[in-house]
Amino acid sequence: MDSEMEDGRPMKRMAIIPRYVDKHHFEECVGETINRCQELIDAYVTAHPDMFNNQTSLMMDIRKIREVTDASYYKVVIRTNLEGTQSYGIFDDGVIYYPWPWTVGGADQSIGPWDCEMNGVYMTPAECCAMIQDDVGIADDKGEYLACFVEEPVGGPTNPERDDRAIVVTNRGGTVVRPPVAH
Repeated sequence: MDSEMEDGRPMKRMAIIPRYVDKHHFEECVGETINRCQELIDAYVTAHPDMFNNQTSLMMDIRKIREVTDASYYKVVIRTNLEGTQSYGIFDDGVIYYPWPWTVGGADQSIGPWDCEMNGVYMTPAECCAMIQDDVGIADDKGEYLACFVEEPVGGPTNPERDDRAIVVTNRGGTVVRPPVAH
C-alpha cells in the first residue's frame, strides 16, 4: 500500500514494482537453506529444460542482504538505469534511500531520501552522490563518511544477464530471503 510523502509523491514499497517479470522466480526457495534451494532449482530446471537452454542445473550466484552490521554499512546504494548513466533508484523514480539511522554523537539521525530526478531529468550517479554527500557531510560515530555504491541492474554493461545462473539473496545465516531469479 502506498502512503503520501511530504512532497505529495506516493511512497512505494519494493514489492509493488515487479522486477524481471520475464524471468523465472523460484518462490519455493524463500525460507530455505542454500543447499535445499539448489535442490529445488535443479529439480525445476531439469523438469523444464526448454525454459533454460536445455540445462539441468543453474549456478547459484549468492548475495547476502545488506545489514547495518556489515563493514559497508556507510554506503548508500545508487541504483541506475540499465546503461548505468542515470540514478533511477529502487522504484525507478530517482529517489535514493539509506536504510539505517546515521549515528552522530550517540544520537540516531534519519537521513534521506534524496531525489535525484528533477523535472523528468535523472542525475548521473556522480551528481546524485555529490548531492547526497553534501547533505550528509559529517562522519558518524565510527568515523565513516557516507559513501556511494553505484549498482547497475542485471542486463547492464557491467552486470550482464547470464543464462546459467540464479541470483540468490540470503541473510547472514544462509537462509534465502527473496525468490531467486534466473538471469
